[in-house]
Amino acid sequence: MNEPAKFLWWQGEIVPAGAAALTLANHSLHYGLCVFEGISAFPAGDSSHHVFRLTEHLARFAESCRLVGVGLDRSPAELAAACHRVLSANGLRRAYLRPVALLGDGVLGLAAPGSAVEVAVLAFDVAGFDGVIREQRPRLTLSPVARPSARAFPTKAKVSAAYLNSRIAWLDAQRRGFDDALLLDDEGLVAECTVQNVLGVRGRTVLVPDSAAALDGITVASVAELAAGLGYRVSRAALTAGDLLGCDAVCVASTAGGLRPVRCIDDTAFDPDNEVVAELVSTYRRAELGLLPAYAHWTETG
Repeated sequence: MNEPAKFLWWQGEIVPAGAAALTLANHSLHYGLCVFEGISAFPAGDSSHHVFRLTEHLARFAESCRLVGVGLDRSPAELAAACHRVLSANGLRRAYLRPVALLGDGVLGLAAPGSAVEVAVLAFDVAGFDGVIREQRPRLTLSPVARPSARAFPTKAKVSAAYLNSRIAWLDAQRRGFDDALLLDDEGLVAECTVQNVLGVRGRTVLVPDSAAALDGITVASVAELAAGLGYRVSRAALTAGDLLGCDAVCVASTAGGLRPVRCIDDTAFDPDNEVVAELVSTYRRAELGLLPAYAHWTETG
């Protein structure tokens, strides 16, 4: 998944990936001001593709730009078309899309609000990726690193600067033999993992942490909506680490990884074969693949 496809959409055109090279004077490189999204595409029919929750992802992309003062001048319709165009240009059906918005070269200092914004959409071939990551049952550790406070950082913006915090927590977790870190917010409440949201299952109740420090995850919101449709009770509330440790099962949720059961948080083990989790994982997967007629509006065919 690390190498982008041969063609990308750049400032309105499909170009070879190497044609959009940036210089070391790039403002977003110096100041961490790159807004981005991660979006999944899947095969549809015999030869086409569909993009999962494209409207919601592009709405969050625009809102992230607004929150950090990046003047996005591309409409949702243009960006949606760009996603489909880059998939077609690369002949991809199962893919990961990454729209990015950044400020250009030679803008030193904090940059005026009207500074020129450059927009691209990259595609990554992940046809062989699902069998690797979707089968993982991660082991989490409670991190000593806190998520940034919403009073100090625009935590609802998906922007590159936020992921330095995630990287520090992830490296610490890796050094201690875990797959990922679970971060609390500055009030000591459950926020999220480094690049994915988290949820718990207790009986027939799905517990979704509500923290101002956490990114509003589209995958976890989708799972919560599906859970309610299946008749489960969904509780979105502030959770302590103890609340999560007291669950029958815990899951992580992300665009790239889907919904996955967690094996443990430190020394607390969970049931990865929990029946509620199994139904949620299966139902979410079917929704992604466009196999649930009631949620057909979540998929946009190209």
